[in-house]
Amino acid sequence: NQFPTARIEEAHAATGELRLRHSLRDPQGNRHHFDAAYNIRAATRTFESDFVYTRHHFDFGYRIAGRRQSVLVHTTGGILSGRAPLFERFTLGNSSTLRGWHKFDVAPLGGNRMVHNSLEYNLKGFQVFYDAGAVWDHGRRAVAKHSAGFGIRDDGPERGKLVMPGFFATLAFPIKSGRAEPIFMIGVNF
Repeated sequence: NQFPTARIEEAHAATGELRLRHSLRDPQGNRHHFDAAYNIRAATRTFESDFVYTRHHFDFGYRIAGRRQSVLVHTTGGILSGRAPLFERFTLGNSSTLRGWHKFDVAPLGGNRMVHNSLEYNLKGFQVFYDAGAVWDHGRRAVAKHSAGFGIRDDGPERGKLVMPGFFATLAFPIKSGRAEPIFMIGVNF
């Protein structure tokens, strides 16, 4: 009875995903990895859901890798319509999207629109990157956030298109009000 107005709401959704992965080698021995995905999640009263919404998410990655260096371009975005639970809203600001930003500084409650782009250069485990992205709600103006930085990364196994970092240590500079404040991140992905 501590929260008498609190109630339980359920989200029952159907999901679907379409994914395309392709890798090839050029005559110079460089590896090209393409990965594109589209994901949809829809919750309706038919599924006895208290939330009714549709969530569209797209993801595209291209990586060219030589023996010692690689370049990665990654773009993701999404649109959410209807009334969705908080966990379905889009967020940016972690160790892989808008690096150096905290998600509560970008959009504390997330948003129903999102776009993010990342450009990364890697030379034998040393990486340099630039991220840009925005999270906003429909009818509001999108405000782009930017960050740049560098770090080291021990690449883990390849997952088709991209390499999942095992260990990373990054110094990111989120650009806020015309100035960059450094943020140090370290982590291990499993």
